[in-house]
Amino acid sequence: MHQYKVKFTKPCYGCLIVFILIALSLTACGTNKGEGIAPEYNGVKYTGQGTLETKVNVVIYNEDEVLFLQTVKVIDDHPTVWKALQAISDHAEQGMTIEKDQKGQIVKVDEIENNQTNQWKLFINNVIEDGDITNIGINEEQPLTLRYTADS
Repeated sequence: MHQYKVKFTKPCYGCLIVFILIALSLTACGTNKGEGIAPEYNGVKYTGQGTLETKVNVVIYNEDEVLFLQTVKVIDDHPTVWKALQAISDHAEQGMTIEKDQKGQIVKVDEIENNQTNQWKLFINNVIEDGDITNIGINEEQPLTLRYTADS
């Protein structure tokens, strides 16, 4: 009876080893460490000078509704707020016109312009930014918000 168990366990161990080898080989095929083929980015993007890729989350909303909500990819060695907004402005299908004045302040988004009571304000990481948007740098996954609010 002892020999029967030995004969029975050898095939079981053999099958188990084969199963483990197959599982390991399938796992190895699934790991590409970022060097394989990645899906093409089809969203809004800006292509400038350089190869640094920076993705930022952009939200644009007026007093009543969200006008734009998407991750924008900036391919440039010096990514700025204006380059991200330019990508939105230049994208025919998903974008909207964004204009700035000579001081680098947003003056118009789509058909909504600054007036005596309401202004476009830029927030980065939920903190208001008053500088020239052409000079304000951005970082990966940073939230940018353009909001049309009452001027204070």
